[in-house]
Amino acid sequence: MHSLIRKTVCNLIGFVFVITSVSTAAAHSTANDHAPIGVMGDHLHKQGEWMVSYRYMRMDMDETYVGEDEVDTSRVLSEFMVAPLSMTMDMHMVGGMYGLTDDITIMLMIPYVEKDMDHRTRMGGMFSTSSSGIGDIKLSGLFSVYQDETQRVHLNFGVSFPSGSIDERDRTPMGPNQLLPYPMQLGSGTYDLHPGITYTGQHERLSWGTQFTAVQRLGENDRDYTLGNRYEASTWIAYEPADWVSGSFRLRKKYWGDIDGADPDLNPNMVQTADPTRQAGRQLDALFGLNLIGTGDNWLHGHRLALEVGFPIDVDVNGPQLISDLEFTVGWQKAW
Repeated sequence: MHSLIRKTVCNLIGFVFVITSVSTAAAHSTANDHAPIGVMGDHLHKQGEWMVSYRYMRMDMDETYVGEDEVDTSRVLSEFMVAPLSMTMDMHMVGGMYGLTDDITIMLMIPYVEKDMDHRTRMGGMFSTSSSGIGDIKLSGLFSVYQDETQRVHLNFGVSFPSGSIDERDRTPMGPNQLLPYPMQLGSGTYDLHPGITYTGQHERLSWGTQFTAVQRLGENDRDYTLGNRYEASTWIAYEPADWVSGSFRLRKKYWGDIDGADPDLNPNMVQTADPTRQAGRQLDALFGLNLIGTGDNWLHGHRLALEVGFPIDVDVNGPQLISDLEFTVGWQKAW
């Protein structure tokens, strides 16, 4: 499966390079001025400069892991009454950035989330659940701490607000209005801190970077639990054959913890997604990206269109857990 995904990704990137191989005039802004589109808060803006953005992100999860091993549905049903078969998550993210000074940029991100999950019961029945709505809104600040002609370092610090619902319900075999398990909720239900640090560099046609971020949960939500903290590290390199186009490769390591506490309305013996002790894990992903930016003297000038596609290359989870076998992000940005 992974070899097929890798071949598809490489063919997609090669195809885009071929159909867009046209020359444009050089400009001050180039494709390498930005990190891959999946990296948030990678750059600052000059004082008084605005940027608006839109991202569409999709994750497809149809592989179940216990530890480092993929397992089949029968293995899950030997322990639980219900086994998730697959899950998709679509996120539409609208964002804005503004340069308060040359060294401080503020960023607002508003997500809209759609989730769908298919299940099989131990008796052979099938059913699906879904949820959708606004997720947790995040307000961040980016603070420059070092910059020279080729390298930059800045601190990321954000706070997310519990705007995403943790009371989503749907029809299941247990009834018409059942509370959905933890992964199907839209937010954390808590105020969360988002600290991080970002390093980027650029020399001629090459650019590179590293980012470390975390999500630190504050307190317990109204349903008596706290989602696990999350930690993420990314490192990437990109090459631009022309000012208007660049291709990137990124490695991303993710860690996430188990849930502290438990929702009293969920039965952890019914399905793995309702068990707060089966949610921790780590994952290493490989991601391929493409950045396009308008550099000509026309209406496309300054518009950025970007794509990133990724898949896991190492997994270890306190499962059983559904793991994303393919994800992609498409985004548009414009600064003025």
